Amino acid sequence: MDNQGPLFIGTGDSAPKGSNFKERQAVVTIVRDPKTGKYLTLIWNDDGRQTFVTGGIEDGQSAQEAAIAEITEETGYKNLNFLGKLPNYQAKFYHPQKDVNRHAYFQCFFFELANDERTTVSQNESDLHKPIWLSLDELRENITEEGPLFLIDYIVKNNL
Repeated sequence: MDNQGPLFIGTGDSAPKGSNFKERQAVVTIVRDPKTGKYLTLIWNDDGRQTFVTGGIEDGQSAQEAAIAEITEETGYKNLNFLGKLPNYQAKFYHPQKDVNRHAYFQCFFFELANDERTTVSQNESDLHKPIWLSLDELRENITEEGPLFLIDYIVKNNL
């Protein structure tokens, strides 16, 4: 694969369990609200961890289409302005909801909300997590995974 980016290995509860991994092409999305300067994250109902919106790239989808689909599916936000690609990275971690070790190759995207219009999120998604907006300082306090922290540092370093 071209431009895989740095590799991050999960720690703590996300540390890989064993040596078998299921590979996955995936996306990470960072969405900023231009009115508040805050960033969209998900807080997971089962363990309280906070993450950016992520998901797999399905057959027939471009990575950018997958990013937009995941944002809408998981948060309901549907009107986004594409700001650009962020650096790719890869991660090896245990995915508790899927009960599998993943080796994910993440393509990373940066968006801003065009407006607050939302669609209804499915009950399944609502049962898993809820959207929450955080400032850059709050991101640094609440995001613990190295890959997303790498993206936060990139945004700050490049004044995006």
